[in-house]
Amino acid sequence: MSTSVRAHCNECGGDRNHCVVHSETSEWSEDDYDISGTDIYEMLRCLGCDNIKLRHRSLFSEEEGERVQYFPPSIFRTSPVWMNAFHFGLNKEEKFVHELLLEIYSALQNNQPRLAAMGVRALLEHVMIAKVGDQGTFAKNLELFESKGFVSRIQREYLETLLQAGHAAMHRAYKPSQPDLITLVDIAESIIEIVYLQGVSVEILKKRVPERGAK
Repeated sequence: MSTSVRAHCNECGGDRNHCVVHSETSEWSEDDYDISGTDIYEMLRCLGCDNIKLRHRSLFSEEEGERVQYFPPSIFRTSPVWMNAFHFGLNKEEKFVHELLLEIYSALQNNQPRLAAMGVRALLEHVMIAKVGDQGTFAKNLELFESKGFVSRIQREYLETLLQAGHAAMHRAYKPSQPDLITLVDIAESIIEIVYLQGVSVEILKKRVPERGAK
């Protein structure tokens, strides 16, 4: 009878019951330094969605508790639904935006918060320059980005904070916390959706809405 354990599932989101399909344990020791450790490799299958993953649990005599890693890496937030559609028929600019978003998600999955913050800054800088041209500074790019109607005044204030966070990650040793990263990526995704996707959706909706009858 297979063993059931609790483990993180990317598909379901959060901890779920898993079946241990296979397990291997490896022990090691260094007599000269009087240290030892154990590595446990488990092939797991989610009992909710049948997703398969590898879990590596490691114990070290000089540390308390165990370290846990998942392959593929566990993610604390999923990408938006519209990402599934945002890869068909893209032009060069849109393809760059899509690829950079994927790189940001990869940084999130692999616990690289500074790279994720820098990626968000690079993404927003690219989008602004692509839409309004390079005005020489972030402040001027952002000002024109707002005046052209791509963002509201409040959204502009949000973007200023995001750009500062990316700058701080590069130049002021800022390491974003998980809540900070969620805020950064949430706002960046909302801008991408507004600039590249909602316009198309609204045009489709406009064609479906019956016109008002003549008075």
